[in-house]
Amino acid sequence: MKKNNLIILAGGEKGPLSEAFGCDNKALLPIHGKPMLDWVIEAFQKSGCIDKIVVVGSSELDALSSMQFVEKRIDSSSSLVRNILRGVAYIRWKYYRHNSDHAGYVITFCDAVFLTPEAIADAISNIQNGSHDLVLHYVEKETYETHAISAKRTYIPIDGKQYTGTTIYFVKKFSNLLSSLHLFGDLRKNRKDPKGLLRVMGLEDCTFPQIEERLSERIGNNVGVYVSEFPGMGMDVDKKSDFELAESLLSSPEGGD
Repeated sequence: MKKNNLIILAGGEKGPLSEAFGCDNKALLPIHGKPMLDWVIEAFQKSGCIDKIVVVGSSELDALSSMQFVEKRIDSSSSLVRNILRGVAYIRWKYYRHNSDHAGYVITFCDAVFLTPEAIADAISNIQNGSHDLVLHYVEKETYETHAISAKRTYIPIDGKQYTGTTIYFVKKFSNLLSSLHLFGDLRKNRKDPKGLLRVMGLEDCTFPQIEERLSERIGNNVGVYVSEFPGMGMDVDKKSDFELAESLLSSPEGGD
């Protein structure tokens, strides 16, 4: 089975963490002394499911120890969509030029520090065992209660239950999605606004099969939606409380997790 290539978006996004910790580059913010980007890269590398890793971010990242596992770092811009396209363009030019049957693109973020190799392997298995052009994952609220995790997530109502979006996306062929690329911006921008997210996606009162059907019609591609049993899939570090949760849940590198 083909391994997937990964794009990690690490574009120095400013926000609540910059104000709380005085760190302009989120990817470099340390958790137990280890920069966030190191946590993310090492989790994917240990999963054994990823071939090449491309990081879109500034030259400040080059000194990180995890960059030994990175095929290429590409300078970032201030636009999420442009950063995605820069990562895609490099992989397509370097590896997919004359191969229409390639493994596609897995996309994640530098603050996805809660991802474990097991969660990643499960998500990649869903991606590879399906035949979808676009794959989204969700985590049910009850999953956090089952694992006794008091994560303050934003949930959207789907088929009578509450779900939060996750930090792993998959796209097969970007050339087929260029006209709908703003969808990624919508997903990221509205992830804290459930009603806004459902509104911009036109998915109010839908079941998961209906979400797959309507999104497939909207973008003209086959969309797959999966529910993950791994709570870390739906968690990132966006504010100070997320950082404090990461410090409490992640084992110190010195502790040998």
